Amino acid sequence: MKFKNLLNTHLLKEILRDYRVWISVFLAINLINLPNLVLCFVPYFSWVPTKFWPFSLALTLLACVFGLRVRLMLWLVLPLLLLVPGCLACLISIYNLPTTFLFLALLETNPTEMSAMQSQVIYTGLGTLLLVMFYVWFVKNRVPASFRLGPVARVLVLLTLLGPVVSDVLSHGPLVCEIHFKQRLLSTFPCSTFYGAYEAFDMRARVQSRKGVAENLALTQAPEFRDDPQRQVHMLVIGESASKSCFGLYGYDRQTTPMLEHTPGLMPFRDVSSTATFTLLAVPALLTATPAGQVLEATRQASILSAYKKAGFRIYWISAQRKHGTFDTVTSIFSGDADESDFKGGAFDTEGSGAYGGVTDVSLLPKVRSILERGEPKVLFLLHTIGSHGPYAYRYSPKLARFPADQQAATDALNRISAGTSTDPHDLELVQNSYDNTICATDFLLANLINDLKNLNASSWLCYVSDHGENTSTAIVGKFMHGLVTRQVVEIPMLMWTSPRYAQDHPDKVAGLQSHLAIPFSASCTFHTLLDMGGLSCPDFKKEWSIASPSFSPGPRLVCDTYGQLIDYDKKFPVRTNASHLPPPSRAPTPEIATSAPRP
Repeated sequence: MKFKNLLNTHLLKEILRDYRVWISVFLAINLINLPNLVLCFVPYFSWVPTKFWPFSLALTLLACVFGLRVRLMLWLVLPLLLLVPGCLACLISIYNLPTTFLFLALLETNPTEMSAMQSQVIYTGLGTLLLVMFYVWFVKNRVPASFRLGPVARVLVLLTLLGPVVSDVLSHGPLVCEIHFKQRLLSTFPCSTFYGAYEAFDMRARVQSRKGVAENLALTQAPEFRDDPQRQVHMLVIGESASKSCFGLYGYDRQTTPMLEHTPGLMPFRDVSSTATFTLLAVPALLTATPAGQVLEATRQASILSAYKKAGFRIYWISAQRKHGTFDTVTSIFSGDADESDFKGGAFDTEGSGAYGGVTDVSLLPKVRSILERGEPKVLFLLHTIGSHGPYAYRYSPKLARFPADQQAATDALNRISAGTSTDPHDLELVQNSYDNTICATDFLLANLINDLKNLNASSWLCYVSDHGENTSTAIVGKFMHGLVTRQVVEIPMLMWTSPRYAQDHPDKVAGLQSHLAIPFSASCTFHTLLDMGGLSCPDFKKEWSIASPSFSPGPRLVCDTYGQLIDYDKKFPVRTNASHLPPPSRAPTPEIATSAPRP
């Protein structure tokens, strides 16, 4: 108590003695940190950015704690002022500070698009000039050259910076502390701007460097595949947030997959775990042989696409998701392996918020069909769906809905549940209905794709695997969320279909798949399985990790959580669910499959 009173007394004396100087210093460092201050009020006032604003002020004054004169420090940070007007323009236009995804968007903007931004560039330039002129005059005339921080002010600066760190260590441990500190650092100007620019150029370089991956890949192909005169058309469909527990195909008590249940030749694998609980880490581990969690390493490795490209296949990447955004950019790096890519969800998300909007998965069908009509002899598609990602009610056409769920009402209910303000049974039922409708839409998409492949009379296969699952209304915690290591999030649907021609030419592969339908394995086997399905082999390929191989021997099922920790799924959940022992779905007469998609 005495120390607190002493501290208050000294601080008060310091402020009263130099109050005019303190006001000037406070105004000057706020000019540098103006984007962090404005962020608290754009688009409306929020308490979250207010945690970062004092952090940014203290960070600016950190050098003064060790004796640097305040005015000298203000001169040293003057170059940062050149970035302030541009950041303010971003806040006004997109309600966010410049991010990796904005820089990526600018890097991909052509001269014609830039000309449309000419007026904004001129206004930003004029604003920068005026702000710098005022700052130079203000610092020169209002902040004494000899002014230094007193001992109490130094303590306050250090407490502002280190207080949250100590609190995190004591409350959550060093790992969470590191994550939170990085979040504070990268959520404040100017660190966020510099890191965003660095990451954008780094990601762009990775995309460019992937163009040589296929060319330099040491690849071999079995003669029976290499010399096959038949047309070969294959598809990998990556699902999004699809919960296996909501597939009728896996025993769900609702008819969510009626078309797939009556599809001859479909093979549902009954005990597959995801490699991660969110897309950013899950998809790279599907496409490459890189272990779960090593996402940056994956961007340097051969993918399923680059392997098939080296084997002479024409590669198409068609996505219902965005090209750039918080959860998209690392995934879309692999689109550089394709000969042609099309992002129906948009070229970029400048906010980086990952706010998925726009198209539904049905919109992928016309593009696929137009490519099939080209008659190319060897083709591999990668279809990245938006699947069952929230808000669910926007993921399907009303024509495909089987369960009542008004779009706006279901979205509002989902927001209430996600915010923790509602456990109302009606809200839960409404959101579950909208989620189940997304599975119905996936059922429609996959059945149509399989029908299109079947009509080609080619040697074909289709593999569907979801990146991760989603907690549903039955979850104890985290209802309608992913990111948590739970059964519904980790246990995912994985389906394989082969055409009659492929089954006839490669019966050993089909027999291998059928013999492993109930074997527990990780989705990290996808890379090895799909290479094996094409008779391909490269240095990263492990035949014993291919589901189609008679020597299939999968390793431990490791899952990467949101903190980057690897969890052995079978140790965390040692008791098997009944899903792995489900009998194959009954085969009733095959209904007519629609050959044209309804308008999204």
